[in-house]
Amino acid sequence: MTTEDLTFHGSAEPTLGVELELQILDPESGDLVPGAVRILQACQQEKIPGVAAELMQSMIEVKTGVCRNVDAVRQEIVPILGRVRNVAASLGFDLAPGGTHPFHRSVGSAVFPADRYERIVERLAWLTYQRVVFGLHVHVGVPGGDVAMAVTGLLVKYLPHLLALSANSPFWQGVDTGLASSRAALYGLLPHSGVPPYFGKWKDFRNYSQVMTDCKAISSYKDIYWDIRPRPDFGTIELRICDMPSSLSLVFAIVALTHCLVINALNLVIGKPLAQLGDMRRHWIATENKWLATRYGLAAPHIKAPSGKRRQLSSDLAEIVEKLVLIARANGDDAYFGPLLKLDKFESGSARMRRLYREHGDWKDVMREQVRSFSEELKSLK
Repeated sequence: MTTEDLTFHGSAEPTLGVELELQILDPESGDLVPGAVRILQACQQEKIPGVAAELMQSMIEVKTGVCRNVDAVRQEIVPILGRVRNVAASLGFDLAPGGTHPFHRSVGSAVFPADRYERIVERLAWLTYQRVVFGLHVHVGVPGGDVAMAVTGLLVKYLPHLLALSANSPFWQGVDTGLASSRAALYGLLPHSGVPPYFGKWKDFRNYSQVMTDCKAISSYKDIYWDIRPRPDFGTIELRICDMPSSLSLVFAIVALTHCLVINALNLVIGKPLAQLGDMRRHWIATENKWLATRYGLAAPHIKAPSGKRRQLSSDLAEIVEKLVLIARANGDDAYFGPLLKLDKFESGSARMRRLYREHGDWKDVMREQVRSFSEELKSLK
């Protein structure tokens, strides 16, 4: 990593960029299959933008460019998703959302043929095959490195809320893990993952990155798997905490919530002495709260303060959403807040998948329903 790599190329506006990781399935068995190479080749021939490989050949990533708000994200990504789904279908594959696949044996997964991924296999060995997991990543533009660190410091306390809202991975290799998000637990096995260390200013992050590069612990930002991390090359902070949600309506709601949380943090940070905004206790508590969200989802007994005061996470999230409504209206994101306004009746992706398995008792039927609902939603959004 060079000095130029560690220069933060700030964004003048809180722009958005969104990345979705989707499962590639065999229509007959419902299992994951290695179709990424063929799908990517076909997408390139069709000149479909925003489609990329991921670590495993059973994954495909679909992403936006730089967007002004959630409406712009929707307008860009829905047509791309429709085209990619059609390409996949023409090649004999289905696509579905999910944080993990419920019964796939990860040892049978094939790594995408690229130098970077081969280096990951060399370094992580068996752990590589515990990364057959699928997430939603949201980038939000911020004006500079010091601001990025201050905003990150304010946002760590909301990581459990975002995780619980997106939780969509209760099963792993045919077993009910008892977790709302087994993906979050699996990611915790990796080096440089989880809640990030506390950095007061950008120079502190630069120093950390330089030391880790010099000792060959990392070679690029992509080797840092924190739940929230800076991307100086994009001028953003990237939130990586979320499972790939169960529906696109929930994707857009989470993106809207993330956007508003960052804008709210920027309002608190801009023009203020940044040294007064730091609080390492947020990071300490966030680690425990993340575990509680991983285990219990929105029913987690969320720790509100260093004193130990607790509150159900869904109640805390409802209060946060209410406070952010004015910001959402101002930036045009309020139209996507729908799934967040009735959290007492909200069914998480994990709860939905458990319900489907109870109703059908067959993994294939569960996956057919995942594929069907995703396809129907894409048609309705056109």
